[in-house]
Amino acid sequence: MASRALVIGPSEYAESSGIPGHPTILASAEMYGKVLADDGMWGPERCRVLSAKEVRTVGGVMDALHEEAAATEEADILLVVYVGHGRYWSDIPGSQVHFSVGSSYKDKPWTWLSSWYLYRAMRQARAGLKVLIADCCYSNMLPTLGGDEDGKVLPGVLGRREKGSCVFTAVKDVEAADAEGCASLPDALRECTPFSGHLLHVLRDGTTDPKDRLTIGLLREAVKLKMTEHDHNRPGMLLNDASENIPLFTNRKHRLHRDRSRVPSDVEDWIKHLMLDQDYLLDELFRNEEMVGDVVGRLSRRKDEASQRLAGHLDEQADQRFKKPNTFARYWNRVEQARRA
Repeated sequence: MASRALVIGPSEYAESSGIPGHPTILASAEMYGKVLADDGMWGPERCRVLSAKEVRTVGGVMDALHEEAAATEEADILLVVYVGHGRYWSDIPGSQVHFSVGSSYKDKPWTWLSSWYLYRAMRQARAGLKVLIADCCYSNMLPTLGGDEDGKVLPGVLGRREKGSCVFTAVKDVEAADAEGCASLPDALRECTPFSGHLLHVLRDGTTDPKDRLTIGLLREAVKLKMTEHDHNRPGMLLNDASENIPLFTNRKHRLHRDRSRVPSDVEDWIKHLMLDQDYLLDELFRNEEMVGDVVGRLSRRKDEASQRLAGHLDEQADQRFKKPNTFARYWNRVEQARRA
């Protein structure tokens, strides 16, 4: 396995640039390096945190990205973490999100790194799964890694289609990402940006989920829960042919401290659990066809992509598991009732 992680965190700018340098950016980048180095799925030899010199220019960042991308194989993951400033100019050709580098100036778009250059380098990597974590303003404007804002797939090697790509953003519904640290976080994580701090908290300390790996879906739900609990903006996630069940990191919470016994008791409890891990305890859920129907019906009423995808997954399972006509009828009756409620 040759999975590679690249961390980009420009935190210093010229005094005349008009761009503030936040110490939380550097602290976040350094903490990603430490946490990934301690993760058995990654390790220090597979994680590279760019130096101040490398993040000074667009060329320095892109040269490093091309080097790391070229080191991957089809079975690998290419993970790129960007912590910094983001801008979006709609009055230039091919408007897209731009990432700052150390030599960027506030009102000079040509001094920023176009996200499409970064996207292009990631798409051309041989890695089967490409993951971008973007902790910056306007990250909500980023499209899926595999295509443009209209959904058109762009040229480039996307790897195995069953793996695809994932873009995890600091904000989902607003443009501005918080830069000041969150006082609710423990010790050194308070020095990070809120999004990176809470994400790193999950990566460093793990979750009570019983599995040994943190999947894409579990990571999203765990970070979203922590962010909303402390009144931060909701993070966002875009998937392109990637399953939410693909493991990205090690669940570092000790097994004795994970919850392996509790079975959800009501519909909302089941939905919350299934969003974190749709396969664990699935056999337990399908012992009650009426509960399955209530869950699918409730999920079907939601508009977000994750709920719709989970509803479809459970409905497919119901088709396979409920072979007796009466059992399937009871299931479907509850689905219809929940949809109309």
